[in-house]
Amino acid sequence: MPNNVPSQAPTLCPCGTGLPYEMCCGMYHHNPGTAPTAEALMRSRYSAFVLNDFDYIAATQKLESDPEQSADDVQDSNASTQWIKLAVNETQDGLEKDKTGMVAFTAHFKEGKHIGRLSERSLFKKIKNAWYYISGEHEVQGNTPHVLPEEMKLGRNDPCHCGSGKKFKKCCG
Repeated sequence: MPNNVPSQAPTLCPCGTGLPYEMCCGMYHHNPGTAPTAEALMRSRYSAFVLNDFDYIAATQKLESDPEQSADDVQDSNASTQWIKLAVNETQDGLEKDKTGMVAFTAHFKEGKHIGRLSERSLFKKIKNAWYYISGEHEVQGNTPHVLPEEMKLGRNDPCHCGSGKKFKKCCG
């Protein structure tokens, strides 16, 4: 496992399948290039973002817009983001027999005291029997309300997750 991944792997996979991490995205993290479908690669990349495994992110992309992007570049732009929840909205192609695929997803995140939602339509390409992320069209919405998972419970004096600007205890709490 890369140095920037916690030595204590999560019990359940962060990608939301409900499977144990080691039987889901963990096996792809240990062996980049083995995700059998575009959706499996997208889920494993999301989990890598959750776990700050930026080496895996860099190894599983061949960006059309920035082919030389390194793990350090990815870390610089994502290290302060806490990924909360993933929902896969749509897939087109991207199966084992396909050469291209598209996965549309929504991911909730927290950066500092701000919460938001990333909606993306990701494009994938199979090159020499391995799937790669090649590009994506995305939209980021800030201060979006959503159901918070247990690990992101707010304290009474934290800003409310609804985006009102009030303390949680004086708003939705």
